[in-house]
Amino acid sequence: MNNKFIEKDFEFEAQIKDHIAYVPLAGESEISGFRAPDSYVFIFFEKAFGSHFIDFVEYEEKDNQVHISFPGQLHSWKTEKGAKGHKLILSKEFIEMKLYNSRFSSLLLNKFPVLDIPVKISKKLSREFKMIQEEFGEEPVNWDVISSRVKIIFSLINKCIDEAEQDALVMNRRSPIILNFIELIEVNFTESKAVAYYADKLAVTPNYLNILTKSTLGVTAKELIDARIVLEAKRLLKGSDQTVKEIAFNLGFYSIASFSSYLQGKTGLYPTKFRE
Repeated sequence: MNNKFIEKDFEFEAQIKDHIAYVPLAGESEISGFRAPDSYVFIFFEKAFGSHFIDFVEYEEKDNQVHISFPGQLHSWKTEKGAKGHKLILSKEFIEMKLYNSRFSSLLLNKFPVLDIPVKISKKLSREFKMIQEEFGEEPVNWDVISSRVKIIFSLINKCIDEAEQDALVMNRRSPIILNFIELIEVNFTESKAVAYYADKLAVTPNYLNILTKSTLGVTAKELIDARIVLEAKRLLKGSDQTVKEIAFNLGFYSIASFSSYLQGKTGLYPTKFRE
C-alpha cells in the first residue's frame, strides 16, 4: 500500500465488506466528484492544509481534524504538500454490529462532517491509529485487537461530537419536531415531496410545520424537502453512471421531463447540463 495522501485504489475502498480497512495518509492529493463508497470513512488529519467539498459544501482542511464521510456522499478535495494522517474505512455491517451504541449506527444525517479535535484528544487519536497501522502489518492480523482500537477511536470522536453539539442541543430541545422532520425526509424523500405527507406523520398541520421550520431554520418545510431531493440528484448526476432516466425514477419522478423541469427550476440547469 503506497504512502500517497489519499489511497488511489478507490475500487478497493468500494469493496470493503464486513471488515475494517486502514490507509496511511501522507502528501498532497487532488480529486473532483468522487462518490463515497458504501461504507463509512473517517479521515484524521494530524497535519493538513487545503479544502474539502462534502456534498458541495466547502470545508477547510486543518491540523487536528476528523473528516467523516457517510455512504454515498460526494467529495472533491485539494490537499497541499505536508499533509499527514490516517484513513479508516468501516462497513455498514461493522458499524451496526460492533458500534451499535455509537452515534453512527442510528444517524441518518452527517451532522458533523468535519470536527476540530482538541490537541489532547488528537494525541490520543494519533496513538490509536498508529497502533492499528502496526496491527495491520502483523501476520496474521488480529481483528479482535483492531476492533478494540476502533472502539476507542470512536469513543474519542463521540466525545468531540458531544462538545460540538451543545449549541445544537439547545435548539433541538425547543424544536424536537424539526429533528423528526429532518429524519423523516431522509427516509422518505423519494416517496413524497409534499409537506402534508410529513405533517401527517408528525401529527401537526402543514401550516404549523412551515411556520416551525421557517422560524427555526430560516426556510420553509417545502424548501427543506426540495433541498434534500436536489442534493441527491446532484450526487447521482455527478457521482454515478446512472442515466438521467434512471435517476429520475429513483428519485420518485414519473418522467424525465418532470425531473428535468424540477431540477431546472431549483438550480437553473437541466440534468444533462448539470452533469457536464
